[in-house]
Amino acid sequence: MRGYRSAVSLALVAGIAVTACTPTPAPPPARSECPYAEFEGFLKHFGNEITLQERATADPLLDSYIDAEAEPEPRKVESRLALADVEWPVMPDPAALAGQGREMQISVLADGQRQVQIRTPDSSDQQTYTFAQAPCWTLVKREDESI
Repeated sequence: MRGYRSAVSLALVAGIAVTACTPTPAPPPARSECPYAEFEGFLKHFGNEITLQERATADPLLDSYIDAEAEPEPRKVESRLALADVEWPVMPDPAALAGQGREMQISVLADGQRQVQIRTPDSSDQQTYTFAQAPCWTLVKREDESI
């Protein structure tokens, strides 16, 4: 019985030692630790800082485009794009849009996400970017609706 207790005690101590040495994942940053709490400030920087785009884009990124050559008619193609396969910049700089004859519209979705639509008037050239706050603003979906 004494040998059994020693073995149980040793197993418990070893279990506690292993548990104490097991690394715990770092908690996600609190909203107060995010570099840009307000979406408009975030978007201004996201549009012209590739390093911020790389840090604030979901992996994988939900991506879609219209396959204009699909038969019998154009169709939407959706995929999950690994961050390593994203071409940078992932979104154009909002500050440069007016000079390109393009417009931008920001919408707030019911769940708090933000959608940024960038389009060229009187054409099919239109992209929509969806951002979620999890806890920092992150690009989670890109849709190219151009034909």
